Amino acid sequence: MGVVFPEGTVSLTTADGDTVILRICELCGAAVVEAGGTDLAFHKRWHRITGSGNWLDPVTGRHVVS
Repeated sequence: MGVVFPEGTVSLTTADGDTVILRICELCGAAVVEAGGTDLAFHKRWHRITGSGNWLDPVTGRHVVS
C-alpha cells in the first residue's frame, strides 16, 4: 500500500475569475502555485537544500533522489 500523488498540472479558477496554475511535486505531493518568484523548481531546490529530496518510493521500493 502506498501513497499516490496526482501528476502534472492542475488549474483552478478563483471566485474573481482568475486562473491559478498548480504544479504537483512528485516528492511530497504539494500543490505549488506557479507564480513569479515561486515555482516547482524552487520547491524542489528546497527539498535538496533540506535533505528531504531523498526518499524511498513506497510502491517500487527504489531510492529516489530529486
